[in-house]
Amino acid sequence: MINIESVNQIKQSPIAERIQVIEILLHSLKNDIQKRQVEKKPAVRPFKVRRFSLGEEVHVDREELYSERGH
Repeated sequence: MINIESVNQIKQSPIAERIQVIEILLHSLKNDIQKRQVEKKPAVRPFKVRRFSLGEEVHVDREELYSERGH
């Protein structure tokens, strides 16, 4: 938890110093978020394509296939 005295000291600081504190906090948050995103990346798993045969060559008439759908 944040020390109340520190918060009060920040509240009484000049605007330029408060903006600087905000920038430091934002920079810290961005770094933490980037670290989490890097950690959560899923491991890349290589895959192999298996060939298979349908038994014979298949010819499809697209016009006939789409006409059966009824637009």
